[in-house]
Amino acid sequence: MPKGPAIKLIETRRGCAIAERESRYDVMLDGALFDQLYYNMTGYVGYLPTPEGHRLMLPERGISAYKAEVAKLNREFAEKRRTA
Repeated sequence: MPKGPAIKLIETRRGCAIAERESRYDVMLDGALFDQLYYNMTGYVGYLPTPEGHRLMLPERGISAYKAEVAKLNREFAEKRRTA
């Protein structure tokens, strides 16, 4: 069973075009790349994993909204792992 948070956001410039002003974020699920968040006009876009194995897409939001959602999902992952 993996230790630590299931989902991590890691800031990166990988995949950015020269004109992109905002960094991208790699969405890591248990140390493996799951998806990448990128900035699109008014906020970040991308998918987050859920404990049920689905992909969760939030509307265009700031990175703080994604970090808050990651914290909620990590609590759900931890609960699911405790009961498994």
